[in-house]
Amino acid sequence: MTANITPLEFANRHFKDYKIKGDEIVPKLCPFCLGGKKKDRYTFAMNIKTGTFNCKRGKCGVTGTFYKLLLEFGEVNNLPYEYRQQKKPFKKSTAEVKPLSDTVLEYLNTRKISKETCIAFQIGDDDKGNIVYPFFKDGKRVAVKYRPARKIKPNERKMWREEGTDTTTLFGMQLVDGDSLVVCEGENDALALYEAGIRNVVSVPNGSEDFNWVDTNWEWLEKFTKITLCGDNDEPGREMIDKLVPKLGEWRCYIAVMPDDCKDANDVLYKYGKEELANIIINAKEVNISGIVSLADVRMLDIDNIVKVPSGIKGVDKAIGGFMMGQLTVWTGLNSSGKSTLLGQMLLESIDNGFNVCAFSGELPLPLFKYWIELQAAGKKNLKYKYDNILQGNKPYVPIEVSAKIRSWYADKFYMYDNTGAINVNAIMKIFEYAARRYNCKVFLIDNLMMIVAGSETEYYRNQSEFIKIATAFAKKFDCHIHVVAHPRKTKGRITKMDICGSGDITNLADNVLSVHRMTDEDRANDAMAEFAACDGIIDIFKNRFWGRQEISVGMKFDDMCRRFYQSGDTSLLDKQYGWEEQGDIEFSDAYELPYM
Repeated sequence: MTANITPLEFANRHFKDYKIKGDEIVPKLCPFCLGGKKKDRYTFAMNIKTGTFNCKRGKCGVTGTFYKLLLEFGEVNNLPYEYRQQKKPFKKSTAEVKPLSDTVLEYLNTRKISKETCIAFQIGDDDKGNIVYPFFKDGKRVAVKYRPARKIKPNERKMWREEGTDTTTLFGMQLVDGDSLVVCEGENDALALYEAGIRNVVSVPNGSEDFNWVDTNWEWLEKFTKITLCGDNDEPGREMIDKLVPKLGEWRCYIAVMPDDCKDANDVLYKYGKEELANIIINAKEVNISGIVSLADVRMLDIDNIVKVPSGIKGVDKAIGGFMMGQLTVWTGLNSSGKSTLLGQMLLESIDNGFNVCAFSGELPLPLFKYWIELQAAGKKNLKYKYDNILQGNKPYVPIEVSAKIRSWYADKFYMYDNTGAINVNAIMKIFEYAARRYNCKVFLIDNLMMIVAGSETEYYRNQSEFIKIATAFAKKFDCHIHVVAHPRKTKGRITKMDICGSGDITNLADNVLSVHRMTDEDRANDAMAEFAACDGIIDIFKNRFWGRQEISVGMKFDDMCRRFYQSGDTSLLDKQYGWEEQGDIEFSDAYELPYM
């Protein structure tokens, strides 16, 4: 094991997109030439074991060792130690160290550090009023550091070391015995912790910004199963800890938390005493690692209080229990099967149940989308009709006084993505986040997936999968529900789950998968579909993750005037009164024009 960065870790840090082929890491684009003008792909390869690399693109042809790659990408701190050490070997420590003097002892006593602790670390004097801190390795003194045995004056050098000597040996290493270790930032902090009964303690040798000691002492460090980091209570101290944790291993690192009014461990000893300092180390906190939790700490699921939005269709709600927050539903169906119409109706159902909504409709112009929504909200009994000579029949519209009430009802509850602007994943998800945060929208609609992802056939499928991952994460982050329309591969007949366009990730990642099928004369003549012969359509439930229900079908009827779907044999949705009908009379102006097309 080594503390240096590995080729795979380098790839995770610097290659945006890559794949592994045998013993090679192959990024999508060469990190040097970026594929040139034509954006040639997968021309660069790096050995997963040695890190040697080359680019097969003729105009690039870059090649080299892993060492070269680390230098090129500024990974100086991750270079193997042999490349970073001084050109000349460290000098032997020849400084004269006098026995512990009264001057040194009196000063350290003011910092609550005893003579016994000073003797344990072999603290000495240089006969010039300075404390001498010796560093030992393999039983030999390899360096010393100095500090005035008094309060430091402004702009005065606080500490200095014997020139040319070892800068990688930790202070106090010779006293450590066991499988746990405390690493602090200064020599006096190490003395303070030892004074408090923390025996296995060392101080970094050369300040908070130098980490060479990790590589140099890796074999020694590797034996510890627990390492507590006790940095200074300031920005450099916190940065030192942040950088040390991944180098030493998150699994064994703990963080000592200083009181707000204390700068470091010695300050805690001075102000609060040995017991308080020892407790800070004993109660050091585990490093929080994203991606792992104890099951015992996971919040208990209260099934009775799960927030969900009913579809309004009894058969669907019975099967899936409503559309739950934090989940994603994929809808599919042939063209003109009624997917968009049904989902518009479900958005109204969401509003009626107290959930604000935001929708992207890629195929319908917003005025037409609004016309259909208001027909559904109005219901058959509230519509009026106007004869159309071309249609040679009546076309429905919502009377101005009814439209005014409907708009007043959904004005601060129903939001749309303005599809006259840019249509891409980033733009839509940015607006969705705005709607979630600003307007507390809890139900979202993407109609449809084909409108926001593009690319060659392979890229298209992969981009669809990536979007579903993004949308699923969004649903969990904002505790909302997202409906996504995905087109099927085939163009006729009743759809199955396997007919949904794109990668299997789409249906694998979704919490619910449903299909809308429009009944045809051919279907009605099919004995296998006899039970739906009197229906206008079918909702097929292919997947429900929460309850594990699947392969359930619900027969539907459709009113083409008010554009409402309702379950066969149950007219409650056809006759339903939405919340706007509970409002009293409101004022409206001529600005409300007849909304029919």
